[in-house]
Amino acid sequence: MLIDNITIRVRAGNGGDGTVAFNTNLMSRGPTGADGGHGGSVYFEGVSDLNALSQFSNKKELIAEDGGKGGQQFRDGSDGKDLICKIPVGTVINTIENGNVQEILHIGERILIAKSGHGGRGNFKFRSSTNTTPKESEKGTLGEDFTIRLELKLIADIGLVGLPNAGKSSLLNELTRAKSKVANYPFTTLEPSLGVYYELILADIPGLIEGASGGNLPNQKI
Repeated sequence: MLIDNITIRVRAGNGGDGTVAFNTNLMSRGPTGADGGHGGSVYFEGVSDLNALSQFSNKKELIAEDGGKGGQQFRDGSDGKDLICKIPVGTVINTIENGNVQEILHIGERILIAKSGHGGRGNFKFRSSTNTTPKESEKGTLGEDFTIRLELKLIADIGLVGLPNAGKSSLLNELTRAKSKVANYPFTTLEPSLGVYYELILADIPGLIEGASGGNLPNQKI
């Protein structure tokens, strides 16, 4: 079943905290606390698979990695990995909190949805001529957090119309890597299936025969 509308929470990774640390060398007791790593951001990227929204059907939120905490001896924390979520071309992205509306128009197009938090500074960054042994550090900032509604606009550029078992589903699958059901009996396709050929949306329309409008045939939804 094609999922064309879903609401989900997205959260970018938080920045890691900076560290308070000092050189263990007896000749130098200077600060060596390093910075925390930056968190990962959340992106949506356009793909040709019009069923891509189904991967989110059982998820409540998407969370990118947090940045790592700063270490001793100037070892900065690791940066969190970005989270790149694949969604179908033609998906409208609505950010509930601020009303921002964006749309994925092209395959491979990538949109930043939630920006990562920055890593906090370690005590080495707080040293000065009047304070050579600072004991303060900085916490990482929080990543952005939004509720997102994704809506796939189901507008086909080309429709494949024909008699039952004419090969419409097979043609759609061959051209677009769609997964439209194929079998050796009539009316296999009971509702339109969609696929993307380059940047054209193709629709496999249920088989049309005389009398179908009477409501006694399986292909009632067109």
